[in-house]
Amino acid sequence: MANFRTHLTVAAAGALSATALVMQAGVISHMQALLLFLLALHAGLLPDIDSDHSIPARILFTILSVATAVAVIFLCYTALSLLPLLALSLLAALFVRLLLLPLFAATTEHRGLFHSLPMALLFGMATLFSGHHLLGWAAAFAWLAAAFVAGGYLLHLLLDELYSVNFLGASIKASFGSALTLFSSQSWRSYLFLYGAVIYGLWMAPLPQQFM
Repeated sequence: MANFRTHLTVAAAGALSATALVMQAGVISHMQALLLFLLALHAGLLPDIDSDHSIPARILFTILSVATAVAVIFLCYTALSLLPLLALSLLAALFVRLLLLPLFAATTEHRGLFHSLPMALLFGMATLFSGHHLLGWAAAFAWLAAAFVAGGYLLHLLLDELYSVNFLGASIKASFGSALTLFSSQSWRSYLFLYGAVIYGLWMAPLPQQFM
């Protein structure tokens, strides 16, 4: 399995290459290009959130903690005075960081569902719907962002698979096949749910029309 530095380097190189290709087509702005690069870069680290105490997991849940605290402030600032509002936002952040993170670590298995093709597609679909319906992105750009997220995610999985092959000794490690899983009979219900969610997302997805 590749380490964090290797994943970060490869994700950055892949994100930069893909962004440069799209920019040459002249269909996106510079700010959109930067956003696509950041999405692909982060997606290239995302699969390792199922690894206990991994850097991506700590980064993700730190961001979620801050985002939760900010959301509480925006939702409750008219109903509470300053000190209770700050206390409530701090409690919300601690809940995410100290309770949800350990719960997530205890209920997920490294190289489980998060190291699979349908999960990569599902994160792509989540990006599509979040960008289009919550952030107001044009459908075509939302699709492009979804492709960058799914592509960055798959790049991580493919890199893990390459590290499972010893090219010098022409041998395959025992971990080969566990980083990019298409289906598992042991978790068939979960995989059917993931594939079903992806298919439903494709059915409900907006048609791409224009980028701006």
